[in-house]
Amino acid sequence: MNFRYARHTTDLQNITNFYTDVAGLSILGSFENHDGYDGIFLGFPERDWHLEFTLSENKPHHTFDEDDALVFYVYSDIEWVAIQKKLHKSGIATEQPKNPYWAQNGMMISDPDGHKIIFSVQHKKLTSADDLTKLVRSKNIETWSDLLEFVRHLPYGRNENREDFSLVISEKKGSCSSKHALLKKIAEKNQIPGVHLILGMYKMNQHNTPKIGTTLTEHGLDYLPEAHCYLKLNDTRFDLTLGNDHFEIPKKDILKEIVIAPEDVTSFKVAYHQTFLKIWMAENNISQDFTTLWSVREMCIQKLSE
Repeated sequence: MNFRYARHTTDLQNITNFYTDVAGLSILGSFENHDGYDGIFLGFPERDWHLEFTLSENKPHHTFDEDDALVFYVYSDIEWVAIQKKLHKSGIATEQPKNPYWAQNGMMISDPDGHKIIFSVQHKKLTSADDLTKLVRSKNIETWSDLLEFVRHLPYGRNENREDFSLVISEKKGSCSSKHALLKKIAEKNQIPGVHLILGMYKMNQHNTPKIGTTLTEHGLDYLPEAHCYLKLNDTRFDLTLGNDHFEIPKKDILKEIVIAPEDVTSFKVAYHQTFLKIWMAENNISQDFTTLWSVREMCIQKLSE
């Protein structure tokens, strides 16, 4: 059975902006002038629920009380903190729920129509019997949220074997590839929804990647296309590579994103990156040869390890 929550509104654009920018939902579809109605579908791809908001000449007449609310659960503390940051940035104040349970276990706000929304954390236990999950649990890591925090605080470093994601745990370090591939693998094994492994090409420069210093400018480059792996949790970017709990690379610097499988962080990622770089060189009339640029790129990666 699929679930749709449908509601009429007086400002379709405002409600869309709120549920995408603040609640983090994706636009799944829309329609115009269907029997006098415009509408939008909001949710997450591959889920069995979504919200529908409609607009027409008829004004809504909503009746609700303080106990009526939509409740959105996230599965980790880093998502919870990200929502708090969004609310603060948007100037949206939290409210005191009437129900004491939500006062202790949730965070309530109002949407543009005055309807109540509650965000809460639902911790997912790691219960799979596979060897990788057993290794994680042997470190007293019991939940998905605990694992995200554990991996986030591990130092950056390349593992001895790029194809063995367990080394992130045993060697207590990892790169953007190995850290996020491990997390995606654990999410698959433990049926945690809404977790996508992303390969993003971005404009690496000293502003969004400060640890590289002046390496690029010393070689006459404003930026260099870099392949970077991170997660999307319910369509919000999270980068646990360098201890940051939230993806900090500006959206304007992202050149392209694709969803990949954990196994793709090895040879596929390298081949994809090199092909992308060669095309970029040709399109931008870069004077240096590929070997030189790849060497400069390796200098930058070395600085990230220092």
